[in-house]
Amino acid sequence: MAAADARYLNPPGLMDARRFFSQVVVAPRGTTVYVAGQTGFRADRSIAPTKEGQMVQAFENVKIALEAAEARMDQVVSMTVYIVGYSEADLEPLARLTAEYFPPDRRPASTLVPVPRLARDELLFEVTMTAAIPHA
Repeated sequence: MAAADARYLNPPGLMDARRFFSQVVVAPRGTTVYVAGQTGFRADRSIAPTKEGQMVQAFENVKIALEAAEARMDQVVSMTVYIVGYSEADLEPLARLTAEYFPPDRRPASTLVPVPRLARDELLFEVTMTAAIPHA
């Protein structure tokens, strides 16, 4: 189940965004794992108090969800991020998390959507990810 079976592309003619994401990911044949939107909720239903804390918690929640499906973060091929009160300053912690959780040559295809609010007023960040587990 090598994650390298997916192809991560940044073709000429598109903006070089490799620090944050890949422009195109071609997933291998296999099993697709869809992780529901994860937020700053902890297992005890408390919410991380800061936007950056919620980002970290959400990424950890995705990791837990993927492990339950026998998948790994380096098998993520797509990610959609929702940020309340978005500003470009939010890109720095997001870039740090991207670097921590994904190898530089295998960043998932990504979309960032500024939103006015999420399911609860306290929530400031949500991420959903899709992973591709190749057949053995």
